[in-house]
Amino acid sequence: MNPEPGDRLDEGEPPRTPGLPEAAVSAASLPDRPAAFLNALLTEHFVLESARGITVTESSSRASLYLTMLSSSLVAFGFLAPTRYAMGFLAVIIPVVVLLGVFTYERLVQTSMEDIAALTAIQRIRRYYGTLLPGAGAYFAVPRGRHAPNELLEIGRRQSWRGIFFTMSSAIAVVNSIVAGAGVALALTQSGADEVPAIACGMAAAVVLAVLHGVYQFHRYRQMRLRIAEAEALDGVERR
Repeated sequence: MNPEPGDRLDEGEPPRTPGLPEAAVSAASLPDRPAAFLNALLTEHFVLESARGITVTESSSRASLYLTMLSSSLVAFGFLAPTRYAMGFLAVIIPVVVLLGVFTYERLVQTSMEDIAALTAIQRIRRYYGTLLPGAGAYFAVPRGRHAPNELLEIGRRQSWRGIFFTMSSAIAVVNSIVAGAGVALALTQSGADEVPAIACGMAAAVVLAVLHGVYQFHRYRQMRLRIAEAEALDGVERR
């Protein structure tokens, strides 16, 4: 029945079209539910790939921002080095660069974990693709062994700690630790300490900071692996 001019419709609720089911129960009315599920799965796969691309882009942008600021600061210091303002400039810029490095490092760790989460979901979809037809698993192979051709598909899930050395966040952590160590050495030198002990303290500080960054990142990855394993166990997913 068409609404009369005096009738009021609830705001936000458009008129219902006869013959269409409610959204909450529309899945039961689909004529081909397997095809609809596969379409939804393909869409989810595309969304996850897009999410991975976003994490990589953000990581690259943040790392570039930090390195650009660091290189610009070094160029500016080169112009100020012969002047009496050089040490004052370093006293201001080194803490700023180190602080930006800490923020950049933390966000890089977060984006890498987001990438791992998306990659894990993609791997689950790939495993489903391998069950669509007999023999389909050969086209969606799961990485096996240390030297598997598609080992990168499992990046972030391996138990080895060696992978920590080759992440973008670790590269930023090492550079930032060196900058912080240089700041420690300069601070000790300006406070009256001898040059050799001051440099040794700066190097020690850089090494300690780099190790702490690596331990922190390994701990975060370990937590991520445990959470993924728990979620897969609850969902009844077995890793082949």
